[in-house]
Amino acid sequence: MSANGESYDPNKLGWGFAAAIIVLAIVANVTAYSLHKATYLKPDKPAAAAAAH
Repeated sequence: MSANGESYDPNKLGWGFAAAIIVLAIVANVTAYSLHKATYLKPDKPAAAAAAH
């Protein structure tokens, strides 16, 4: 038993930290997708230098 009289219940511990990790993963995925959409060039698209001629 813990010092404050409550019994130890492992099912109630760590949910805040787990939620923070899940939110961090979602933010990282959205950021990666946004960067990909903003910077990806299709392989069949001519390069900018070739298009200027």
